[in-house]
Amino acid sequence: MTPNINPKNIKLTIIVGHYGSGKTEFSVNYAEYMQAKGENVAIADLDIVNPYFRSREIEEELNSKGIRVIASNLEVKKSNSIDLPSVSAEFNALFQTDKYFGIVDVGGNPVGATALGRFSESIEKIDYKMWMVVNANRPETATVEQVVAFMEGIELKSKLKINGLVNNTHLVRETSEKDILAGDALVRAVSEQTGLPVIYASYIDNMVDMSKYDLAGEKFPMKLLMRPEWL
Repeated sequence: MTPNINPKNIKLTIIVGHYGSGKTEFSVNYAEYMQAKGENVAIADLDIVNPYFRSREIEEELNSKGIRVIASNLEVKKSNSIDLPSVSAEFNALFQTDKYFGIVDVGGNPVGATALGRFSESIEKIDYKMWMVVNANRPETATVEQVVAFMEGIELKSKLKINGLVNNTHLVRETSEKDILAGDALVRAVSEQTGLPVIYASYIDNMVDMSKYDLAGEKFPMKLLMRPEWL
């Protein structure tokens, strides 16, 4: 018998953003953050477009911390790794039960968001969050108009509404305080135009010290988890 689940008890956060915005870096750091707060976290790698920097790449590390990783529906050994444009049936667990605090890392453009659209009717029944990660240093999301247009494309393909912004402006290891502040100005302007709140200002904590600045959203210092030291 299927248990009677109250949709309001289901916790699902969907992370979207352009290629290079750092959405996967944010997603895995957010997963570790919520796990440390006592949540039973599962992160779904729904990026079936971009073959680089996906949460599934550090599955063993996340599993060791008690975080479940949901990826493609074909499990293979890493030595014989292949990648199929498919979504695991386990993904349904994130919006059909209240067992997990679910985080979904979505493909980095509106085409990638199409995979999410397959589940939109079910997701709309719960109190989900969908956050747009913004990197002001990406030429495709450097202006308010570009960010808003990108958001509209994501919403069209996913059939879901974005309801929060994350400033994750960076230049990887060359990131400076100036970059974070430029991103702050951009997301404030997007917020003013769209009415969407800025949820977090995220940055790698051993690269920049933002403690003295007043940033939109909650400050979210992160560790660099997705890039090896040589990259």
